[in-house]
Amino acid sequence: LVFDPSCAGVYDRVLLGKLNRLCDDCYNVFREPNVATECRSNCFYNLAFVQCLEYLLPPSLHEEYQANVQMV
Repeated sequence: LVFDPSCAGVYDRVLLGKLNRLCDDCYNVFREPNVATECRSNCFYNLAFVQCLEYLLPPSLHEEYQANVQMV
């Protein structure tokens, strides 16, 4: 897991791994070269991450993932 200097919050390998996995899954679904990179940009605080979240996970988990982004 590569540390992203744009992440100014808590360095938590478990949280970062969870957020990274969502971006990887999103790339695996769409197979667009920039999806994973865009999803991780600005420490996951971006539209691509939100779109991946909405596409891949049930609404009941959206708030939890958004809270995780705020923590890292």
